Amino acid sequence: MPENIFLTGFMGSGKSTVGALLARAMGRKFVDMDSELTRHFGQPIAEVFAQRGEAAFRQAESALLARLSRRRGLVAATGGGVAANPANRALMRADGGRIVWLRAGLEHCARRLGPLETAARPLWRDAAAVERLFAQRQEAYADCDHAVDTEGLLPQQAAAAVLAAITPQRVFDAGLEGKRCPVTATFQAPAKLAELCAGRRVIVLSESRVAGLHLARLCAGLQPAAQVILPPGEATKTLAGARRVYDALLAANVERGDLLVAIGGGMITDLGAFVAATYKRGMDFILVSTSLLGCVDASVGGKAAVNLPAAKNIVGLFTAPLAVVLDLWALSTLPRAQRAEGLAEAYKTGLIGRPELFDLVDQRLEALLAGDLGGLAACAHLAAETKARVVSADFREKGPRRVLNLGHTYGHAVESWHNYKISHGRAVAVGMIVAARLSLERGLLAADLAQRVIDVCARLRGRPVALPPVEQAWPIMQNDKKNAGGKVVFVLLEGVGRPLVVDDLTPDELARALAALEAV
Repeated sequence: MPENIFLTGFMGSGKSTVGALLARAMGRKFVDMDSELTRHFGQPIAEVFAQRGEAAFRQAESALLARLSRRRGLVAATGGGVAANPANRALMRADGGRIVWLRAGLEHCARRLGPLETAARPLWRDAAAVERLFAQRQEAYADCDHAVDTEGLLPQQAAAAVLAAITPQRVFDAGLEGKRCPVTATFQAPAKLAELCAGRRVIVLSESRVAGLHLARLCAGLQPAAQVILPPGEATKTLAGARRVYDALLAANVERGDLLVAIGGGMITDLGAFVAATYKRGMDFILVSTSLLGCVDASVGGKAAVNLPAAKNIVGLFTAPLAVVLDLWALSTLPRAQRAEGLAEAYKTGLIGRPELFDLVDQRLEALLAGDLGGLAACAHLAAETKARVVSADFREKGPRRVLNLGHTYGHAVESWHNYKISHGRAVAVGMIVAARLSLERGLLAADLAQRVIDVCARLRGRPVALPPVEQAWPIMQNDKKNAGGKVVFVLLEGVGRPLVVDDLTPDELARALAALEAV
């Protein structure tokens, strides 16, 4: 992501509105230059022009821009005339800053401002003068790093288009079970989804919270034949929940040749994949992940399952979607706790096989937790790509794929012991703390790295979590799906990118590690 983002464009192109949305989505500070200058002069800009002259205003404007260019991590809405000065354009590009032109026709700008706003701006009273100025500035606006057409777009759509321009979509093939499965990480998920669904009869599956936030945006180009909206939460991911979807599909006369699009976090993508793989012996499906945890984990695993009262994900199968879309814009709507959950899984993936992802989370953790959307997008892409590579090499979980279980064996025990009132991401963070301590005690992991892992995972975990004692955790761990030969399979670490799968862990060894952690 660029150091600073400067939005340029004519009066009424939407710089202030789009800029505020963009900054909020990216977790950045927003600066509206015209508002700052109004405060500086203590009077409206029109009065500054009338009483002090344009030269005085432009001098103050350039001085403000120079100060902003020395800061980092800003989204700034510039005044309509800022880009007309070549020196200002150089300031905006200083130290990696990017200029984004919000391109719109003059009529569109006038409509956006409305009659009251145009009446308050003296220039707009002279239509010919406005047209001349608009034409004169086009060449200066065109000297930009990205041009984004905003006509016909709602402000949120325009902000997403800016993010798409500065963060090109990433596409990779997950290659699940020998079948091509394109995974697209994009800020333009609606357009990508419409492309993938072209010519198909579409049925949308989602849950109520996600539907309220994202369905209108994501389904704008789909015209689904039916929508099935379920209650949120893991309590829905059951055989009863699946039956509810089956009944809805039958009521809508859904055929095997139709396309199911599951939109949501891991619960919905898991359930959607399970239903699609079993309804009428299988139909095509696309997964659209709207949570960070789903992006980095559930959507690219090639697994589908539902819960029973006694255990999570215990009834299921391996299956591959037609395609996966990681909706990066949706990440801007996540609360901090859900960002932490997804980052825990991303950090795990970095630890087992992607050093650059480990470094990204390790070095920029606070910014990521605060909502740095560029960083979160990078985490989503890197983690999904890395997990897909591991999964494609061992789709049915016969051996190498078990490294993805880092933090999960004891983490699942934490979830179960707390009656699933602890979120999966927090439980995995706790599990990684335990794995780091065990790795340290076995002499596998250097003390400084073990402490780094423990510190990062403690921040991802949040408030302390009571650890299930070994005599209660061990029976739960013995039922882990990845065990073999009656032995508990556990993933330890020898370093970043060096996971070690062991099956000789003993209850006494685990007890010592837990005792050491309770003492710190």
